[in-house]
Amino acid sequence: MTKKEPTDEELVQLIKGKTLSVYWYMLRHTEPLTAREIQRGARLSSPSLSMHHLERLRQYGLVDKDVHGQYSIKRDVRIGILNLFMGKGRLMIPRFLFYATFLSSLTAASITLAFWFADWYSAMLIVLLIFACAIFWYEALKIWREQPFPEGDD
Repeated sequence: MTKKEPTDEELVQLIKGKTLSVYWYMLRHTEPLTAREIQRGARLSSPSLSMHHLERLRQYGLVDKDVHGQYSIKRDVRIGILNLFMGKGRLMIPRFLFYATFLSSLTAASITLAFWFADWYSAMLIVLLIFACAIFWYEALKIWREQPFPEGDD
């Protein structure tokens, strides 16, 4: 009898805290990793704690273990806060960063054009675009700070 893999909704409830940090670390490092490497990289206190979280992930069908004792991502699911990031490997960036960058470019172009068409409509448009840019940049930075595993020395 095969074990049924949990749905994404169930995984949101099952994967939290340090287990989520271990999964995030593995998503950012696409090569197979040992429990000790994950323990050091995810800043866990011991390899046995690393094994505990890895076995939970393996039980949920997200991680595989090979014959050499190395773990790798089996199923890439974006649950909870992981939904707010896109990319693969080290290039995991908040989705809002794309919106903020696009809107900033649009704002810069509008400011340049406003010098030729100086009227109150242009001024209002620029004020609204600057306000929207500030919101998107704030959200992108907020999500970046809330990622499951802080950036730094791995």
